[in-house]
Amino acid sequence: MARILIADDEEAIRHYLERLIRMMGHETVLANDGKNALELFKTHAIDLSIVDINMPEMGGMEFLHGAKEADPDAVIIIMTGYPSAETIVETIEDDGYTYLAKPIDMVQLQDLIGTGLATRDKRRKDRSDSSANPNQ
Repeated sequence: MARILIADDEEAIRHYLERLIRMMGHETVLANDGKNALELFKTHAIDLSIVDINMPEMGGMEFLHGAKEADPDAVIIIMTGYPSAETIVETIEDDGYTYLAKPIDMVQLQDLIGTGLATRDKRRKDRSDSSANPNQ
């Protein structure tokens, strides 16, 4: 079971994602804006974040930068209702894991969470291995 942060200013989307993710057997932490999401990210052991790109107080890309500063291994999925090549490129260039277009497809969400958590585990292992063997 993983702890997944969901940040979206639309309550209906937050609760929809919460239900889907809990059905997958994961714990959820909810935020209604990017600023609150970053505070929760820093105070909870978050395994994966799903964050809307457009929110009050702080948007998803600002959250991405703050979360990566706090935890370089963070896996962050950026959601957008308006996918564009610019959004995709910005997400990848800023070391976001991937993006998710709304409306959200449950099968795609399950796949992204599964591969995202595997990526998180690999990043942690690689960092641990490099710390244990600094001469390699």
